[in-house]
Amino acid sequence: MKREFTSSVYIIDEDRVLLIYHKKFQKWLSPGGHIESDETPPEAARREVLEETGLEIEFITEENILIDQWNAKSFPRPYLCLLEEIPAYKTFPAHQHMDMIYVAKPLITQTFIAEGDCEKKWFTLTEIESLNQDIDIFKETTAVIKHLFQKFGDFVLSKT
Repeated sequence: MKREFTSSVYIIDEDRVLLIYHKKFQKWLSPGGHIESDETPPEAARREVLEETGLEIEFITEENILIDQWNAKSFPRPYLCLLEEIPAYKTFPAHQHMDMIYVAKPLITQTFIAEGDCEKKWFTLTEIESLNQDIDIFKETTAVIKHLFQKFGDFVLSKT
């Protein structure tokens, strides 16, 4: 089965997470998309977020070591990596996404751009939990969001 690299971002602002409505899947998902051949995963993540929402972001990372040499440089590592099953759609066969998932916060509270045809919404955890699981949102999306709010708690919930 064909596999493609993708990058997505859970953007958290205070007690909310930003999701977009994906028309193909008819579910709420984090912003993201395919990694181009000339991009690193975090570059793709930033580009996709900017294209889909108009937001500029700052990654929330946990790096073990940073390297900055002429021949090797660190870039933000994903928070989570998932192998996702993508069903056949129109002329595209079923395939898998190797998703590099990041966590970020918006640089400033901004208004969404009108570009793109996807609906965007900030959700509280209570609103996420009230969605119909596997109908309105994938169960793994809800699991990641719950984990992020439990793990980061006061860090992401407070303005810095």
